[in-house]
Amino acid sequence: MAKLNADLLDDLTIKAAKPRDKEYTLRDGNGLFLLIHPNGGKYFHLRTTLHGKPKKIQLGTYPELSLREAREQSRYKRKQVKINHVDPILEAKLVKQQKSKDADNTFQKIAEEWLAVKQRTLAPSTHLKIKQTFNANVFGVFGKYPISEVDNMNVRKCLLIMQKRGALELMDNLRGWIRNVFDFALSDKLISENPIPLKDERLIKHVSEKYPRLKNTVDAGKLLRNLVDYAGSFEVATCVYLQINFAQRPSELRCAKWADFDLDNAIWTLPLEQSKSRKYMTKSHTIMLSRQAVLALNELKAYTGGNEHLFASRLAGKPVSEATIRKAFRTIFTDYHIVPHGCRHFFSTQANESGLFRRDVIESFLAHSDKDKIRETYNEATYDKERMELAQWWSDQLDVMRDGAKVMSFKLA
Repeated sequence: MAKLNADLLDDLTIKAAKPRDKEYTLRDGNGLFLLIHPNGGKYFHLRTTLHGKPKKIQLGTYPELSLREAREQSRYKRKQVKINHVDPILEAKLVKQQKSKDADNTFQKIAEEWLAVKQRTLAPSTHLKIKQTFNANVFGVFGKYPISEVDNMNVRKCLLIMQKRGALELMDNLRGWIRNVFDFALSDKLISENPIPLKDERLIKHVSEKYPRLKNTVDAGKLLRNLVDYAGSFEVATCVYLQINFAQRPSELRCAKWADFDLDNAIWTLPLEQSKSRKYMTKSHTIMLSRQAVLALNELKAYTGGNEHLFASRLAGKPVSEATIRKAFRTIFTDYHIVPHGCRHFFSTQANESGLFRRDVIESFLAHSDKDKIRETYNEATYDKERMELAQWWSDQLDVMRDGAKVMSFKLA
């Protein structure tokens, strides 16, 4: 029988309750009671039954938990037990365990786990760039937050800082990487949804541009002639020369190792783990070497053959830096801004414009993946003979440009 209203507890009665030698209780009704401890502490509890077994549920301490709040909690807990047959004690333990788990699963921890997985499919330079970007822009802002508590506003905060300093391309890339981290957490059921929308209208969208590159063959000839008078190191000058000849990704050439070159057979085998496009590949990419390239490599080997890398830096075991090669391009050619990666664009334009080579051969030369994924799955052609012809044709063309012979000036749109 429910306790009469006249017998219900009130704040005056609770405040007047004094501690005794032993703990005692003051009942409020419907199983709610106040436990008075000898130390003076006053604790709300609820007595109920679940599946015929008695349950005593702790609600809170008075006065931190008021009498009114204790009654509301009591009604809610009784409903859980009587109607939904939920064990509040077990549920409280599970909630506590989940909070502990969430505290361990910080955004930084999950991001680092994602990076460890991505290391299998990313080129080392790309993996390092992503890691450094997270360290510099994200982890200090919300890296220590449980990933379940990070929302789009937290992410936007660090992205707006990057937007303010004009790093739009890196900001755009970082937002995509953060989305990937949340997808990774979602697959492990650490979160219930990805909080980052596909678009954020508050952010300025980066408009990608082509890499700055040579505009025509006349300018290419000028760069090659200027290279002869370059005052920098022989290794860096050779790297610039081979970058133009190979038209491979700058990071792959810059980090190249002598062990991967077979100069007798004029082949450079780029290990799969070092290839930037390795996630599209099932075997190592081979680069065919022209006579000019082999000659340049043999001359370089006399200087750096004792090192692991072709282009060794002053730091033991490290290749020359990207900044060094970019600076060399700026120093050698001052007419307008170009970058090492632009050599790939210039080569592709010239090779396609020549009409001498099939598109598949040119794309294979550049180690591009086939946009037709079904065709890529079944087409295992390597075009070795045609790629060797293309490599030799390109080096011969560069010699013509350098020597200033009559060449057709082709301006890029």
